[in-house]
Amino acid sequence: MAPRLWPGRASTRAILLATAIGISASFGQVTLSADAPTANPGETLIGTPLRTPDFSQETFKRLSEDLAIAEARMRIAPDREDSFIWLGRRHGYLGNYEKAVEVFTQGLAKFPESYRLLRYRARHLARSRQFVQSITDYERAAQLMEDLPDTVEPDGMPNALGLPLGTYKSNIHYYWGQTSFAVGDYTTMLRGMERAMELVPDYAYNDLLVPTSLWRYMALMKLGRRAEAQRIIRAVPSDLSLIENHAYYEAVQYLNGNLEEAVSKSKNNILLAFTIAMQDMFEGNHTEAQARLEHIVKRSALGFWPAEIELVSTYKVTPQ
Repeated sequence: MAPRLWPGRASTRAILLATAIGISASFGQVTLSADAPTANPGETLIGTPLRTPDFSQETFKRLSEDLAIAEARMRIAPDREDSFIWLGRRHGYLGNYEKAVEVFTQGLAKFPESYRLLRYRARHLARSRQFVQSITDYERAAQLMEDLPDTVEPDGMPNALGLPLGTYKSNIHYYWGQTSFAVGDYTTMLRGMERAMELVPDYAYNDLLVPTSLWRYMALMKLGRRAEAQRIIRAVPSDLSLIENHAYYEAVQYLNGNLEEAVSKSKNNILLAFTIAMQDMFEGNHTEAQARLEHIVKRSALGFWPAEIELVSTYKVTPQ
């Protein structure tokens, strides 16, 4: 069955950023709610404005040049799957998530069985706060790839070693699991993280161990399985050599009690700030947790959807 094609940019802006969340007092069971709040175009789930990222002049120049190359490639080769992939990804790197979704959707009209286009559209749907649609794409991509050989996924912004850290299969399962946090499906979240670790290349094992451990911790804590959550975090070595996932590593070290001046460091590490807020919530410090989550969303040009989800689900924050 061909995947459903989700709306392009104009209609996406008309329904932007909607997800339906309800949560119990235990922070465990989350269900979709028909009357859940939606966000206005250009806003986070709590109603704060999305802004253009404050790129350095050098970074903006490089990203703009990359986009121009992708646009030229599309003009030259409009019938190639890669043309849609790279044009969409280049828009995404600039924060143009809805435009990226539009490009991937156009590509899927021509290549409806493309797990690659589904993988990238799913990622950008999540960034546009369209979580249910995103999960549908990830599930379809995983089905299409199930019996195919795996391949390394090329990076659009290579790390210092020029080594891509994931394969298509490992990334599909990882981000499917991560996005499941938005709809409160913590069982799928755990399964996705575990499956991603089974598929990651050996050289990237440490770099994926850190983020998967953090998200598994969050899922297990939400499910009330505290002892398991703590074992997951304690199992992460304190002396890992990483290629790029240092921000996640700081968050894990904080949970292990191995990070000095965590609050100060969180000013430059949104994942660490989110982890501190979530730990406040898990420990019952709800005033501090809500304040930290709101600060995270407001300080980031593009918001931070995991924090937004907690604010609208756990703390019932409504758009301002």
